[in-house]
Amino acid sequence: MCSCGSSRPSGGGGGGGAAGGAATPCSDCRQRTIPPREVDVAISETISNAPTTPTDYSAWNGTFGWQSKFTVAVDRPNCSVKVTIKIKVTGTITDAQKTAWKSAIESKWSNKVKLVCNDPACPQACTGGYPVIVELRYVGSGEHYTVTANTPGAAEGGRAGLGGTTSMTGWGVNDTVDITHEFGHMLGNVEEYFTTDRVDYTHGGTVSGFRDAGGGIMNNPSNDPTTGNFHLVAQQAQAAMGGNCTAQTP
Repeated sequence: MCSCGSSRPSGGGGGGGAAGGAATPCSDCRQRTIPPREVDVAISETISNAPTTPTDYSAWNGTFGWQSKFTVAVDRPNCSVKVTIKIKVTGTITDAQKTAWKSAIESKWSNKVKLVCNDPACPQACTGGYPVIVELRYVGSGEHYTVTANTPGAAEGGRAGLGGTTSMTGWGVNDTVDITHEFGHMLGNVEEYFTTDRVDYTHGGTVSGFRDAGGGIMNNPSNDPTTGNFHLVAQQAQAAMGGNCTAQTP
């Protein structure tokens, strides 16, 4: 029999030993090593009702798809979850600009939520939750994505962002705002523009539905992510460790 954190009483007399009933050692589930999980999930979104006036946003209308790819590592002994996305950069960019990308993304996405996970096999594990840390890692091979470093003013399919950022895999060398939104797509998040997947982000026309002051990062890249923007991270951490995980504010 296994008895963690306690021991059975020894048998009568002076016998001791196995016959005396000493507890069989067993591992503490709170110290369990959980292998990192590679994520590769198909994501799609359908955007509609993007207006043509006073600014023409009609290029946003359509159905778009991509793969969400990252590594999620649950560190149960230290009660944390780390999400790593490895990118290979092509094009002309300085080390300082790459450092600015990394700093902007990691500060925008790290420590914004904790995952509260109910593991029936280990209910005493990390009862205060698992803070989520995000890492952007530059690699020469084995990348999750190849990202093109764009010069300011670049456009793609009629869409353009700040500093040359055009898409999830086209980042402006001088941009440290819109790239944090594009990173959100890599984590499995759809746009929160106009009407996306039949959700009205104009809230009945009370706001524009695009870069609104109160919108989360997938609507307005200047703002922070919401707990909902970690839904796929929570699902994948849950798959790695078992039980049920939800994202909550720290």
